[in-house]
Amino acid sequence: MIANPTPRYYRIYRLLKQAIEGQQFDAGRALPGENALAGQYGVSRLTIRRSLDLLQQEGLVERRQGAGTFPCPPSAPSAALPADINKLMAHLSDMGANTQARLLSFGYEAAGPDVRTRLELPAHAKVQKALRVRYYHDQPFSYLLTYVPESVGRRYTEADLGQNALQRIFRRLGLKPTSAEQSFTAILADVHHAEALDVGVGSPLLCIKRVVRDADGTPLEYLIAAYNPARFEYRMALSNRRAKGRDTWVMDETGKSP
Repeated sequence: MIANPTPRYYRIYRLLKQAIEGQQFDAGRALPGENALAGQYGVSRLTIRRSLDLLQQEGLVERRQGAGTFPCPPSAPSAALPADINKLMAHLSDMGANTQARLLSFGYEAAGPDVRTRLELPAHAKVQKALRVRYYHDQPFSYLLTYVPESVGRRYTEADLGQNALQRIFRRLGLKPTSAEQSFTAILADVHHAEALDVGVGSPLLCIKRVVRDADGTPLEYLIAAYNPARFEYRMALSNRRAKGRDTWVMDETGKSP
């Protein structure tokens, strides 16, 4: 199932580590059992056990006799390097006009710790969660997971999101997506990414996380987007500016291309 020369136990360790650090497992609840994980990844229990051993050595999980394997509380994240994202919304609009999105799921759920923090929500708040896959020339290139505060999500329907880009819906509601914080990283495709993007489990993907804010600074959306790098690239135009005896590269324009 994982077509890669890297040992399977190590790649599964990386996938599980990614899921734990992304808080995809509920705090205080055990991970799926060894048999369940073995079935999910199509490997033996021995392979899963070796993967869990690595996670335990790194302090990411705690194995409790007779109870299972539990994710450890996340460590404090390091400070992100800020970057200018001027013209971001214009490029999002262009992407929505030139590509097609298919809505896979739409519903409401209690916000997890990471989502609650990103959207600045109180405890026990709910969010509207949607999963979409975006296509270019009938080829899937992005896997989009979005979280929107319930108070905003209740103002549009599943049919609305199935037919319109989220930014367009915001504008129709009189909301003004004005600013955003964005980060980039590399992740490995899990079974859901692999099926949706037509890649192998464990394939490298570009991950973009973005919090979009209204004109008053209120978070409107938290996006976690995974892109197939064979079909998508992120471009930036930079200018060199010298100030106070130092050379600095300044972003002129942000550009993304499927």
